[in-house]
Amino acid sequence: MCRNVLFLFVFLIGLFFISSCTNRTTTISGTIDKQTKLLYSNPDLAVCFDGFLDTLVPDDQGRFELRLDLKEGRFIFIRTSGSRYNKYLLPVQPGEKYEISIDENNGLLAYGPNEAGIKLYQSVWNEGLRPMAMDWRAVFENDTFSRDEMIEKVKQEELTGFKKLLDNKKITRSFYKLIVGDRDCFYASISAGLYLQDMLKIYRSPKTDNSILAEENTMKQLQNIFDRYKPDDKNLMKSPSWAKYALFRYIEFYKQYFTKHINRDNIESLINADSHFSFWFEQIRQSFRGETLEPVLALLIYRDGGVSSNKLVKASIPVFQYFKEKYPESPYLPYFQSPMNRMLAFYTGSELDPSIRFIESGDSIDSFSELISQLKGKKLYVDIWGNWCAYCREEFQYKDSLEVILKQNNVIPLYISLDEVNQDKTWEALVYAYNLRGIHFRANRAFIDDLRKLYRDEKNENPGGNEKKSFSIPWYMLIDENGNILEKQARRPSEIVATKRLSD
Repeated sequence: MCRNVLFLFVFLIGLFFISSCTNRTTTISGTIDKQTKLLYSNPDLAVCFDGFLDTLVPDDQGRFELRLDLKEGRFIFIRTSGSRYNKYLLPVQPGEKYEISIDENNGLLAYGPNEAGIKLYQSVWNEGLRPMAMDWRAVFENDTFSRDEMIEKVKQEELTGFKKLLDNKKITRSFYKLIVGDRDCFYASISAGLYLQDMLKIYRSPKTDNSILAEENTMKQLQNIFDRYKPDDKNLMKSPSWAKYALFRYIEFYKQYFTKHINRDNIESLINADSHFSFWFEQIRQSFRGETLEPVLALLIYRDGGVSSNKLVKASIPVFQYFKEKYPESPYLPYFQSPMNRMLAFYTGSELDPSIRFIESGDSIDSFSELISQLKGKKLYVDIWGNWCAYCREEFQYKDSLEVILKQNNVIPLYISLDEVNQDKTWEALVYAYNLRGIHFRANRAFIDDLRKLYRDEKNENPGGNEKKSFSIPWYMLIDENGNILEKQARRPSEIVATKRLSD
């Protein structure tokens, strides 16, 4: 009896020890502008992706503290609100404390454990962002080594720096292992991308015996990459490069070549979500199992279904419904459930928000003054946008706070879309997906020409100079109740929300 009690006691102590070692609080703190918010990728998710972001609001002094219960080392994307393209990547370990700040050159400074390794990783990661996809070919051209040898050589040179830090006990072994997995995934993605470019070139050329042989050899090289670095490897999933590697490289390109879903007749629609979304969905279900299936489907819905892409894809609706049924408690749902539900409501014609109103017979309105004349008596905040405009969509995140300020000033938002009309009414669906309450109008070609004249009057008043033939968006204006333009270049929503003032 005593032996059993002793055994149970030792067993419970062991469980407590294991739990305390594998699930410890990691703290990331610092100071930012108190008017901004800290956005960070959720480390509880299996995949590190800069679209699945949570928000942390600093205190009145701009101080913030992020507390995370990590079981293993993870990468975390970090950026501040309003800085879409200044994002940072922080490799962290369980149970450690980090102090971070942004320097005058918009670089990330991190102080704490593995500090030297974090600094080295920042330089490596930033360097990797510089070459565009097509430039990697030139980076790895060499008279002595093959492209594959050059890629491996560059990777090992990077890892040598981290190995020196490990040998000098400047970083821990677990930190080093995290970096190795990331570099494996990053360079596997680069290598696969280059071979996929080779395939694209082959498919765009006439079919000959040589091109058939080149296609076979290229597919073998791709198969070797995906066999060596398996897209469903859980260790690779920790890398911020995995989303592109698993979804973009493997599913959306390689699987289409592999299954002959792409040929010389439809090669230019290779990554057209409208044409291939259902195919990608089926390939994901065949290629991923268990814990890896959920994050890849979530990435497909978020990235290619329309939540973050240029337009909404109607074919994503059944995939979204499948996802909700299979993973009703999924931690990924909060990042795309609301816009997808609104898109579903639009296409099914149910539960549409009555505060979203479209101007009828919009195609017959050919000028800005004609449109405004129909809305006399209303103060208007005009937002001119297009679904392809990333900056336009970025500003939509401030719409709820903007709406409060507009109501206080008795102003109504008027959204003017420059999108082409299509069968699926994509721009209308996007309005509901973003929940843009207000009045909506889609400009025809004559109306857009009139906007060019209006913009040119403001931007180019030199009669002897070259007239500006286009205008940039997003473009905002403020109109009074008599239809007069009070501000032809009004503040952006982000600027209005930051200052809580509609105008100067």
